[in-house]
Amino acid sequence: MTKILIVDDDADILDLLQLEFEDDPEYSVDTTKDVVKALALAREHLYTTIITDWRMPVMNGTKFISALRRQGCASYIIIYSGKELDQEMQKAIDAGANYYISRRGDPTREFDELKEILKKVSAPVQNIAE
Repeated sequence: MTKILIVDDDADILDLLQLEFEDDPEYSVDTTKDVVKALALAREHLYTTIITDWRMPVMNGTKFISALRRQGCASYIIIYSGKELDQEMQKAIDAGANYYISRRGDPTREFDELKEILKKVSAPVQNIAE
């Protein structure tokens, strides 16, 4: 089973993504709008993949990804954001994100792309700190 954590401050995006994955028995999905809670969840659970927005309160995606990696999280991290691929987004990738999907196009295509990535990285992970 692919265990996914979705982090986004937009409740509508969380709902859409959860609806997209919840009917498929291959996926187990946790969601949160709170990056501090997301950090705690990533310490408690081994997520295969973390899907995160970049623009969030408390800390942006770069700081969030850096914090995940510092605490030993080895999950595959996908940034799914409306923020364009620029120098700030490149910093997030350099901080440890594995993939970026722009949220400015066709949601069906974006969700299909997410699912293709998830198929490729569906092997369980082990946190670095263990």
